[in-house]
Amino acid sequence: MDGVTGTDPMTSATAQLWRRRDRRIPAVAAASAMTGLPPAVLREAARISLAASVEAEALLATMGERVRSLPLELADTLERCVNSVRGPVVWSETITARANALGNDDVFVCTTARRTFDCPANRMLVAVLTEIAASTRALRGPVGTFLSPDDAARIEQVAARARLWRHHDRLDGVPARAPRVREQARMRHGRHAEALKPVFDARRRVMQPFEEPDIEGLCDPMTATLHIGVLEVFDEAVRRLGIDPVITFADGALRTGPLAFRHPRSAGSAPPGLSIAGEPVRDDQDLWRMLEAGELVSAARAHPR
Repeated sequence: MDGVTGTDPMTSATAQLWRRRDRRIPAVAAASAMTGLPPAVLREAARISLAASVEAEALLATMGERVRSLPLELADTLERCVNSVRGPVVWSETITARANALGNDDVFVCTTARRTFDCPANRMLVAVLTEIAASTRALRGPVGTFLSPDDAARIEQVAARARLWRHHDRLDGVPARAPRVREQARMRHGRHAEALKPVFDARRRVMQPFEEPDIEGLCDPMTATLHIGVLEVFDEAVRRLGIDPVITFADGALRTGPLAFRHPRSAGSAPPGLSIAGEPVRDDQDLWRMLEAGELVSAARAHPR
């Protein structure tokens, strides 16, 4: 078998299954269920894929201008003032400070505003740079051994550039943190939206690190052949039962309606291989008899979309 199905003669079954998944599924978990590789190995592969991506290169190419125009925010901070008041007085802190100053009544603790680079946009940028820089460690792992010396050297250079920018004076004290949903919405529609596009593109690649060729490359021949049968079964169930073709994820398995697939080498509570409503499929004949007899209809109703 060559890994090509009748659904799209130019695309492998592995690629079609990956393309059909719900993008809200964590990429590493879905890839483990498909390929049988451990999550730790796939996280290394994800970092290497990120460092080799056009999104990472596009972001790093903008960093020189970006660090000169990083967004700033005003943050309140407590400041101990002597013989002066530089903002609203925080009396609880002032009383404590005066007690520690042997009753000096000229000590005040005030709230003052200061400019800081610690804001959602810069935290997102630092988080992406940290992920790209982490590809150096991934190169030392099992996945790195499959790269050519030239590819490994190129990724090492990308990681080094990301590490350098991550520790730039203006970013060194900014924590790596993904933005909240509201913060993302505010940034996408704010005045810095256009400038932040390369950062958002790179973060999207962090969340979805594997393209179809990446997943194909992570599969051995046995797994690629296994995917042919899985895609055929999923397609037939969609056609006969009218269930949603989008592949979801639960219990360590990829799912379409009552059908589930978990690679035998991956972890999860779902039965390994193909299963129907939690029951393992013994062989192809058993599966097709159930489809012909309509026994899957009741299972589909018991497991709605």
